[in-house]
Amino acid sequence: MCWSGEASAAIALGGLTSAYILKRKGEPKEIYIPTAYFVLMEGLQALTYIVVGECGTRFNTLFTHLAMVHISFQPIFINMLGMEFVDPGVKRRIKKYVYAFCGLVAVFCLMRLIPAYELLGRCETGGPLCSHVQTCAYRGQWHIGWDVLLNGFNERWRWYVVSAFALPVLYGSWKWSLYHYVVGPLAASLTTSDVNERPAVWCLFSTCIIALLVNTRLRNYIHVRKWFTWKYLLARTPTRMASVD
Repeated sequence: MCWSGEASAAIALGGLTSAYILKRKGEPKEIYIPTAYFVLMEGLQALTYIVVGECGTRFNTLFTHLAMVHISFQPIFINMLGMEFVDPGVKRRIKKYVYAFCGLVAVFCLMRLIPAYELLGRCETGGPLCSHVQTCAYRGQWHIGWDVLLNGFNERWRWYVVSAFALPVLYGSWKWSLYHYVVGPLAASLTTSDVNERPAVWCLFSTCIIALLVNTRLRNYIHVRKWFTWKYLLARTPTRMASVD
């Protein structure tokens, strides 16, 4: 099996069309915006195929860095969608805190690109996307792989994992988190042994699973009706009684 720039472009076009249709149908922005965001990665990968393997060239390096930027902000959109599957009251209480945390995580992920190796160390070889040699988009076993010069901060993207998978479970969207894990990183790991290729494969699968999720009855099965943390998240603040002299 071998992927191509044309295939990525087709996925991107189809995904953006789906997002537009969802908007025209009156779906909430929390449904169509994540769909559009994730398919943008396929558009970026379509461009990357033009220069794939041309390590050291300006556009290869640029597209690789843009992919890292896209990955860094993904938790915001993962949780934007995840909060659609919990009690609306819970969503209203938590969304500003969830977005603030995911924004901080995006900064932590972007900090990995800072070439301050004496201060922050270097990434662990064998970890996702880590390279001590170059920043380059190359042909993996069947899709794009990314070698990236990363420092040792936020090693193995631990804060990304916390925000993308653990955080939704905390506020009750455990079905979404489980579904996303199985058809995302788990499925990617089963299709390639290259840890630097898995993120691109994961992004590819994500475009398909989100399109499936937001366009079919499967969405109803992802909703959670009850979760143990909600009794705390929905607890009302006692009304202060005015003192009577």
